[in-house]
Amino acid sequence: MEDVKFEKNRRQVYLDEESYHNTIEQLVAENAVPPPPDQAPLDKCMDLRLAAQQNWFMFQLHYTAGMSLSRLADMMDDVVLSHELWIVALDDLDDDDYYAPFRMNDMIDTYVDYLNMLSAAILLRRADLVPRICAFNEGTEFDGIDAVLEELCKMFLPDRPWLDYLLWKKQYEKLLDVVDSDTPEEMAAEMQIHVKKWYPSMKGKAHFWGKHEEIEPEFTPYCGYWAMCAGAFTYLLDIDDTSYRNETVYPKDLVDYARSIPRDQDLHQAISARPLRVAGGERCTKSGLWFTTAHTDRQTRFRDDELMPNFQDTPYGPTIWQWGSD
Repeated sequence: MEDVKFEKNRRQVYLDEESYHNTIEQLVAENAVPPPPDQAPLDKCMDLRLAAQQNWFMFQLHYTAGMSLSRLADMMDDVVLSHELWIVALDDLDDDDYYAPFRMNDMIDTYVDYLNMLSAAILLRRADLVPRICAFNEGTEFDGIDAVLEELCKMFLPDRPWLDYLLWKKQYEKLLDVVDSDTPEEMAAEMQIHVKKWYPSMKGKAHFWGKHEEIEPEFTPYCGYWAMCAGAFTYLLDIDDTSYRNETVYPKDLVDYARSIPRDQDLHQAISARPLRVAGGERCTKSGLWFTTAHTDRQTRFRDDELMPNFQDTPYGPTIWQWGSD
């Protein structure tokens, strides 16, 4: 019965329940290992980088397995925070050791991760996270370098630059054709081409290509094949996705979720009205009722400056408390 339920809920057919649960369990156990005392800065960065990458991998795996979108919307906090912790640690390195967190011209997987993370935040209606994700590469040679990323960012941050340069032209140039189209019909036609060609265009370029063929019961290196950027542009530009919504890589339920929530009259209001959040292990910043996805149905009242609990060994990454009400 459990297998039947999993097969019904999963969003791509390649993933099986056993490998999904075993992989999540393994990654959670690895993340729960505390760092050694007096850890060298470079080693600390390596550990934080791994934790951030694993959080993003688990997020995608949960999405592919069929986790509810409301829970995934809360999990985006964990994904973004873990990357910010790594980036802060990078800033503490000596100049000779420093490296940009997202070297997006080196391998396309890094670019896809960055673009999909930004797109997932948009589709889950987490506009408050968009400026934080856009800032991941701030001050590096990869800040303001790609037209597709900037087209998404400037819909929320109007001061972003206008570009016509693409880091990965073959895989993403059709998205710019979508943006430049004159009619809704042209937009839909160009997006259909992009969605259909997205996964085939990754062959020979992306390490994630074909990973579903390497799934073992103990671990899956595959977490899903998702052109989330197609979903983000479809939602933001209000494109009719009838012609491509059943393509395997198109996250149609994310688009439907984004469309189900009324749009703010001003998208920038959503950024300034971000929810109040505190990481587990830190002090409460406002008295009232708080909740967290790191513990089932966990809702607690805290006083200002009270220490917030930090739950270990959970499948949802770091403990993030969100303020609910007075």
